[in-house]
Amino acid sequence: MARQPKEQQSGISSKLKLSYFIASIIPLAVMTYLYLTYISPQIQGEKNFGISSTIGTLLLLTIFLSVMGLILTNRAAGESIDTLKKLNNRMDALLDLTKSFREGFYVDVLLDSIASSAAKLLNAEASSILLYDDSGALKFVHLFGVGSLALKGRQVKIGEGITGWVAREGTPVLVNDVRSDPRFSSKYDNDTGFKTRSILCVPLTLGGRTIGILEVLNKKDGEKFSEQDTKILFSMADHAALSIYRTKSNESSHSDFIQVTEILLSAMDYHIPEKKGHARRVARYSVKLAKDMGLNEDEQKKIYFGALLHDIGLLKFGKDEHWSMQKFELHPALGYDMIKTISIWGPTASLVLSHHERYDGNGYPRGIAGTEIPLGARIIGVAEAFDAMISAKSYQPAKSFEEALTELKANSGTQFDPAVVGVFAANFRKEDVMD
Repeated sequence: MARQPKEQQSGISSKLKLSYFIASIIPLAVMTYLYLTYISPQIQGEKNFGISSTIGTLLLLTIFLSVMGLILTNRAAGESIDTLKKLNNRMDALLDLTKSFREGFYVDVLLDSIASSAAKLLNAEASSILLYDDSGALKFVHLFGVGSLALKGRQVKIGEGITGWVAREGTPVLVNDVRSDPRFSSKYDNDTGFKTRSILCVPLTLGGRTIGILEVLNKKDGEKFSEQDTKILFSMADHAALSIYRTKSNESSHSDFIQVTEILLSAMDYHIPEKKGHARRVARYSVKLAKDMGLNEDEQKKIYFGALLHDIGLLKFGKDEHWSMQKFELHPALGYDMIKTISIWGPTASLVLSHHERYDGNGYPRGIAGTEIPLGARIIGVAEAFDAMISAKSYQPAKSFEEALTELKANSGTQFDPAVVGVFAANFRKEDVMD
């Protein structure tokens, strides 16, 4: 779909207003002129004039009603133009999103982008993606805004609930009051504490075959999902399905590399339970920051894998040794040494080495400052600090989103790059926080 330029929108608005002017204002002006020139003087000067005061009053009433009609018509036209502009903006956003899907380079990043984008574009509280695994089971693989820890990996039986019904029938479903729909199952709400009020659910289809489900839950601000929302989500699902297939195929061609990366991350989660999931969250926050800063796909990949492996040096320590600050400060250099000679990870090694450097030069291990620190490392430094502050499994009590943001701003220019913090503050919202 081609984008409608703002000049074209403005032209439509001008033409509508001109047509209303020609159709309403000119006749109204002529009517008023005739009344004031011919009718009113004769009513006032000639008692026996043929046009009665009643007719004159009716003429005045006609003029008044014409004016009111013009006001109402103009208001309706304005609302129509606003609606068209909103639809145009949504179409522009959809085009941008589908482009970003095509640029996805790792499945979990792609799924996060699809789920969060669907919720934001349709102003929903939550979203989820379900995919069929190799055994044919339909499972939750990514969730946004809901209890992902409780649902991720859970299987949905075909035909069970609204989601299972869509999987079986292969057609979209829009329900604005799930309690009134006999297909709705409250089982997952009971497990997560989330209260589903409304749902829009579409199949992810590729080559006539359903590979999964994309759904958004609970329209915000008291609004209801519309048929237009269905069309937008269905269009997004078409692009998403193709991107998921392409990205999975790409991963398969690098399966050994992907599997080794997953093994290392699992080892990190086991080795330091307090950091479970930390590397994956930091990687996703870092990629979002990189995108928001306008970095290209190659830079995003480099930052993503640098963030995944930023703490890999901690595997060199015993289970309790990483609590020692003297030992802990060695892990960037140790991680750098571990991956610098591996061709596929080599470009990320400098980010691993520098992610604990400070913008004011008081970091470690080299004490470099400002732009001497690689931009990717500055991005990872902000993402890591944010995750550490809001995580319940951290070295200190978890902060709220607002408290963590305030802390980042307070340390902008000293610990953190002000430009990176500025982009973070401008683009990150509560709903971007990951479990």
